[in-house]
Amino acid sequence: MFGTRRSSLAFSGFLLAIAVVGCGSSTPTLTDPNEIVMRSITRLATSTTLHVEGTLNGSANASALSALTGGALAGLSGTIRVDRATVSGDIDIQKRAFHVLASMPTLFGLSADIIQVDGYQYTKISLAGTNKYTKSPASTLPFASAAPMATLDISSTVASLKSSLEAAGAKATLIGRNQVDGRDAYHVSVSVPKDLINQQMGALGSGAASGISIDAATLDYWVYVDSLNPAKIELKASSATVGNLTVTLTLTKYDQPATIKAPADSEIQAGQ
Repeated sequence: MFGTRRSSLAFSGFLLAIAVVGCGSSTPTLTDPNEIVMRSITRLATSTTLHVEGTLNGSANASALSALTGGALAGLSGTIRVDRATVSGDIDIQKRAFHVLASMPTLFGLSADIIQVDGYQYTKISLAGTNKYTKSPASTLPFASAAPMATLDISSTVASLKSSLEAAGAKATLIGRNQVDGRDAYHVSVSVPKDLINQQMGALGSGAASGISIDAATLDYWVYVDSLNPAKIELKASSATVGNLTVTLTLTKYDQPATIKAPADSEIQAGQ
């Protein structure tokens, strides 16, 4: 999963975009799920930094995992439990930088430390047999397209995306309110046509990964009541080619200072 960071990170951004169809100061109570989600995406577009906590649970087809990781897990077969996999990190949207730590304890204790800053990405994976980072050109930053400098007409961009998703048959329903990170949050359920998800996955994938598809999926989306920032995303997906997975992302610490630095030269593999 860590081998194709560009596709996985870009797809995370796509999950946020799907929610648009449903779509610090006090705000009036909202009842229209379209308005709730649209306002949250618009609010995200004005944010500077945020913190992400994520989990992955369920079972996955080993060959599909290998394809998604660019062959990094070649040789594995059968069904693999991925319970308790986690990701945690800070994202600086304006600077297109992030520092993420990921762990998959049920898969040989696999872990990854990924830093992106100043146009480069530094990656350290536990199974690589080294304690140093590899250096490569920067990949796509999650939510980068939502950064303030990306567009001068946020409302027009959101409205256009919303229209295209509605045309594909996506629909949102307001479930009620829940607590996320100790705060009230609107809970919106979004029905997403599997053809739309597979179309986007096909556009992001390449090689063996391009044949992977989703048979069924549900998406739940939470928005903080007080700030209208996106709060949480939960995607449940099942597929004959991938398996049965639940991905959860919680977003906190909006617009708080985030220090993201490149590793010291001594921590990077020689010749890079």
